[in-house]
Amino acid sequence: MAWVIYSLIYAIFNAIYFGYNSKYHYNAYFLGIIRGFGISLISLPFLFTTNLNIDVEQLILLIIQGILIGFYDSHIFFASSKYGVHSTSGFLATSVLVTLICWWIIEFNDLKQLLFEKVKFISICFILSGISISYWAMMNVHINSKAEKYLYPAVFALAFMSISTRYITLYTKNIHDGIIHYLVISCFISGIYNFFCYIKYSQKTIKNERKNIKISSLIWLIIFSTILITAKSMALRLAFNPSYVVAMLLISPIFADLLNNKKFKINDNCIIFFTFILLLILFSLEQ
Repeated sequence: MAWVIYSLIYAIFNAIYFGYNSKYHYNAYFLGIIRGFGISLISLPFLFTTNLNIDVEQLILLIIQGILIGFYDSHIFFASSKYGVHSTSGFLATSVLVTLICWWIIEFNDLKQLLFEKVKFISICFILSGISISYWAMMNVHINSKAEKYLYPAVFALAFMSISTRYITLYTKNIHDGIIHYLVISCFISGIYNFFCYIKYSQKTIKNERKNIKISSLIWLIIFSTILITAKSMALRLAFNPSYVVAMLLISPIFADLLNNKKFKINDNCIIFFTFILLLILFSLEQ
């Protein structure tokens, strides 16, 4: 049950994260630089409380995770600014099933075991498909082919990030080390990724952006992003399957509406969506 609590914290702070650039409209690469280097910097003192003998495989995984973070962050910040939060988050619902399939390909033993328990196998497919479809309908997603083409790479990036985070937290000696290594190393790599992208694609826009930058908003971005990553890492370590956490993440826009508009409209698709979420929680408790 603990994974559900951490997933909800993750979803709440992800709601702030998703809606952030729909308000400020900063350059996404610039935000990726600030977010990556900022998180790494404030987490650096805690690095010396961890075991610094990091395995080569673990280090490679942390670097890959950093690249995925950098790619995903820039795509989401650009998309939420250009296409809107609801369209962006609604399209990302497809990442639930993509994560499930990718996890079963990588951890084939999990799939093989479920094939001998057909009720569980059918149940998880039914529940996660129901979550994705009802969420898409609830968000009333209408997205053009250009946005779809832009967002599909982010769907796969989110899936691989979720799986990678689970491995990072599972294969360290303790959860504290895994999270701190993630915050310091992976976030630093994501900052480097966005720095090079910014130099390559966006350096000409910096003069026009300087006057619109609010330092306080960037500080808050770093703080809530650190909490988001910590909660996500805990949830992915504890959940039986990383696709469960991605499914819970879809509650984010609902939190965003509550935070921004102080209300949320209940309709048939919303009720169906939460019914499937409840089924997922109950199903996970039986595993």
